[in-house]
Amino acid sequence: MAYTVDFSSGTGVQGVADDIYFQVRDTTNYAEPKYRYLCKLTIDSVVVGTFKQLPNNLNCAVFRVQDIVSDYVHQDEQILRLGQYNSSNALSTTTIFSTNQTALQTVTVDFGYEFAATADDAPTQTFDGGLQTTFKAINGSLRPFTVNSNDSNSATQFAITGDTKKFLSTVPLPSASLAVQNVIEGQFGALAFLNGDDVGSNDSDYVHVTYKNSSDATINTGYFTNSSTYGGYAPAASLTDSQSLLYLGCFPENLEVQNIDTDLRPSNNANWSYYEVQFARSTTLSGNESSAVYKFVKLCDTRYNKSLSTDTFRGEYFLSWWNELGGIDNLLCDGGSLVTQQVTRNNYRTVGGNTFSASSLLQYSRDAQEGGLISATNQTVTTVQLNTREENPEVISSLIMSLVNSPRVYVYSTAFQQSAVLGKTKNWLRCVVTDTSVSYKTALNNKVDNYTINIEISRRKPNVK
Repeated sequence: MAYTVDFSSGTGVQGVADDIYFQVRDTTNYAEPKYRYLCKLTIDSVVVGTFKQLPNNLNCAVFRVQDIVSDYVHQDEQILRLGQYNSSNALSTTTIFSTNQTALQTVTVDFGYEFAATADDAPTQTFDGGLQTTFKAINGSLRPFTVNSNDSNSATQFAITGDTKKFLSTVPLPSASLAVQNVIEGQFGALAFLNGDDVGSNDSDYVHVTYKNSSDATINTGYFTNSSTYGGYAPAASLTDSQSLLYLGCFPENLEVQNIDTDLRPSNNANWSYYEVQFARSTTLSGNESSAVYKFVKLCDTRYNKSLSTDTFRGEYFLSWWNELGGIDNLLCDGGSLVTQQVTRNNYRTVGGNTFSASSLLQYSRDAQEGGLISATNQTVTTVQLNTREENPEVISSLIMSLVNSPRVYVYSTAFQQSAVLGKTKNWLRCVVTDTSVSYKTALNNKVDNYTINIEISRRKPNVK
């Protein structure tokens, strides 16, 4: 049959926040009774739907499938404490990487048509196996706002193959091969990256960690091997979807609690000022670099924070969120914050006393604590006003833009999780950014500046009945 897919957004890695389209044309059967173009989508071996289009005025049809596919891809939640816990939330100090659950999915697309023999008959569907195509979908956007939907996307920027290639992170790169993020000791966090030949990311074999002092002299360097032994998977062809997008716990506390290489713990590298994380295709970094350098700069303690030397639980707030690239980002907020609890109550009045049980043997009585106004079904919502550390607005503004637009945000702090007598636990709570308007700052106006962000903890504070 003269049925063709004339144009499409392409194969490879696609972001479901972008247009994913296929433009089809049938020059033979389009005038048949009850004619419809067909597009069938299969995800994880399950047909999620067969979609139909009438021919347009030029006897073609365009299928835009991103809104359908977007329901099937989601970043993972329990990957922020890698190094101490794996993605199943089980204790594992030899798991610094993690595979994904549904953050990347292979979508198979079949094309065909249906028509009826006569206007009174039911149509019959026909698919052409020779037109079948596939693409890898992630929960994000890989196309800038400044390009048309039929331009190629930027997926190759995230293929770990050279020294300018990126993690799936919105941390800005001040140069083509360097990204900088401020951190403190005790901070958990993770970054996501593409992995394997099927997503064009061939060289994510080893991640090197290099500690340096304030004079930029190397204190120590080592590497972690991307393998199933440590929670990841070596890059290769024909990996599963779960192996094709991985997470790396590369923040100070992740490195501190891991037992893969104790020499790469921050506490075993005295006087470190920053450390660099970079992928390489070999156990030797120099000459084998396969990603940009991600530089983690240690910030000093402030009067708002607890020192690790006196308390293993910090006073700061750590935010993590699903970003618009289909990965994870992280942000440090200072301990100087404002926690507010809003309580709603249903009040009613009672008489009290033993009216219904009084008898010849039991005199009526109303105790002093009975009757009057009573509160019931109390509901307590916790909100927090957070302040970021002061830094270059050109660096932090990109993260704030990503944060406030994210549908999934998580916060960690020991300051408000629960009653102090229940103890403190290193875990994350889901929250929602409640700001509806944010004014962004630039280095033209302020060399350094900070942001104030308001969040609401998703779960209400437990109340007794």
